Amino acid sequence: MTLAHLLFLFLFVLQNVRQHALTLLTDMVLDRHGTCIPLLSLCEIMNSICIPIAGERITDLLRIPRNADVDLEEIMIELELCISLLFKPFLHHLKNLVSLEQEFLGIWISMLGIMTHLLGDDEAPMEEDDYDDGIMTREKLFRLTQELGSEHLRNAVMVLIAMNVLVNDDDEAEPSQISSATWAAIGSIGYCRPLIDEWKGTAQC
Repeated sequence: MTLAHLLFLFLFVLQNVRQHALTLLTDMVLDRHGTCIPLLSLCEIMNSICIPIAGERITDLLRIPRNADVDLEEIMIELELCISLLFKPFLHHLKNLVSLEQEFLGIWISMLGIMTHLLGDDEAPMEEDDYDDGIMTREKLFRLTQELGSEHLRNAVMVLIAMNVLVNDDDEAEPSQISSATWAAIGSIGYCRPLIDEWKGTAQC
């Protein structure tokens, strides 16, 4: 199945088929079947297809009216798939992506922009909500999505730190562009703000 077919499925068909298209697109970009995606083509696919699709769909799904007649469990599944489409190909191809500094920076900043929108300005609640009642509510949907997004973002940050791509800009006289942009973005996200010192603490120059 080609990327054009997947885009058609995503844009014009029912939710369950769209979920399947998201899964297929993620699998295709992960390149699990032994084919080789040229690096520049991979950057173009991520910038022009994966990130815009994930970002736009996340935005649409977060705009659910309170009185909408929708299946919140299905929406949660689609949000999970969109977040996976952002992060799984990025981490899978990260060692190659960082070799193209400007392309990599553009991809990462775009991802940070989506996560800033997803996680929002409010800090994470100090006490966890009761998620064991078995009922998916709109508030529970948003909170679970924020938790999932924050965890994926943290994992990506930790990998970038381990690869020495990302460092603690407090320890550098002239921090790199990616370090400055990353910590500034995370510091602007209320949900992650309480965690930034812990995350920075793992990044040593």
